[in-house]
Amino acid sequence: MANPSESATGITSPATGASRTSLYVLLLAAETAGAALLYWHALPIYRLLSTDPAAFEPQFDSFVWTVVASGLIQASYWTQYRVHLPPPRLVNPLLGHIVLLFSQLSFVLATAVFSFLFITKKLERHLSYSQYAGVLLALFSLFCYQRELRALGNRLLGRARDHR
Repeated sequence: MANPSESATGITSPATGASRTSLYVLLLAAETAGAALLYWHALPIYRLLSTDPAAFEPQFDSFVWTVVASGLIQASYWTQYRVHLPPPRLVNPLLGHIVLLFSQLSFVLATAVFSFLFITKKLERHLSYSQYAGVLLALFSLFCYQRELRALGNRLLGRARDHR
């Protein structure tokens, strides 16, 4: 089945290509906003937990922000995934390396939280099952965001986009 942005000759029209690129950028910006919200709310909690786990008291508003931010990332990621929007056709090795670095860094907090909660199990008594589910949703959302950044970084390096 032909891509809806292609004409009968198989060539993408500039207007349609530009609107698809704009939609890609908009969805990436929404994913980035969701990731920023997660970090904005998670970093202070993580700092508290790393210094004194006994002082941690789960807050409902943190749970709500986690779900909202994760929902924003998930909705944007899966919309982009289903529509198959390509990253902009730009090759810039320096920018590509910076995006790939940020891709890796974006998952550092996620892996730290995972190891803290699921390997060391220092909060077993503090979190409910729904809060654990919220944490897993946030971790999965950051994983999806990291994959999107990696695909963009590879495209900026001039590599073919990795298939999701």
